[in-house]
Amino acid sequence: MITILAGGTGSIKLVRGLYKEYKDITVISNVADNFWFYGLYICPDIDTIIYGLGNILDKKKGWGIKGDSFNFLKHIKEIGEESWFGLGDKDLTTHIVRTKMLKEGQKLSEITEYFTKKYNLPVRIIPASNDHYETRIITKSNKELHLQEFWIKYKGSVPISDIIYHNIGKSQITQSINEILHNSKIIIFAPGNPITSIGPIINLASFNKIIKLLKKKVVVISPLISNKAISGPSEIYMKAKNIEPTIKGLIDFYSEFTTNMIFSKKDKKEIQEKICKNYPNINFHFTNILMDTPSKEKRLAKYIISNLLDL
Repeated sequence: MITILAGGTGSIKLVRGLYKEYKDITVISNVADNFWFYGLYICPDIDTIIYGLGNILDKKKGWGIKGDSFNFLKHIKEIGEESWFGLGDKDLTTHIVRTKMLKEGQKLSEITEYFTKKYNLPVRIIPASNDHYETRIITKSNKELHLQEFWIKYKGSVPISDIIYHNIGKSQITQSINEILHNSKIIIFAPGNPITSIGPIINLASFNKIIKLLKKKVVVISPLISNKAISGPSEIYMKAKNIEPTIKGLIDFYSEFTTNMIFSKKDKKEIQEKICKNYPNINFHFTNILMDTPSKEKRLAKYIISNLLDL
């Protein structure tokens, strides 16, 4: 089994590519992006994986359902209510059913399994936790914003001083995760944002303890090429956590969790000449990590399976 820690729009590309090459895959999804909006429970990262594997994801946007309409959003805007979060009409079905099931007492993991079966998905998708906790942005004016609000409503334009995982101390990993991690051949950290996509998973206390014990079979794929984020605000968020927003800063951040990291070939010279001597316990691998086409998704997957599956 290959287990993938996933969060953000880049994760589905890796999951898609790997599934084409290897069928026994489990995805542990970030849940700290989850939030309540108009009484509905929204799970952006889980839904992106479900829609992506179900071949209904709007690939151009990187979220939502392709060909969706936005009549609900349009009308709610017309009556003067908040309309900053992109709820499509078909997408609403997921949120309404999920909220109904939560209110009936079902766990998020059970609900996610329900949707994977409804969409006939080929992989297992598990929320990192059934408990609700949130990634929150602390602004320079000391205001707390949910990550979705900061990035979508305010378009990431508000100066920030810190990022926290609200309520993470009271949250536990989903029950099956311990067994899954121990039974995995490799555990891959997708090239998502290290602070807001992967960070909320590995900072769960119970997960953190397990993953450090299993670090020899953890593979981290860099979200940076030439010290720049492939997509999204990784650099901004790393700075907010006082982490150098560079390849070296990324290696520092992940070094306690892994002994294998994959970087772009473009970064091979810098890492070999300036960095790797300071990290004798990490094996550095170099290939083409950009996944902007299906063939490149598949190519990276083949590289991982050929070079790292039997750690």
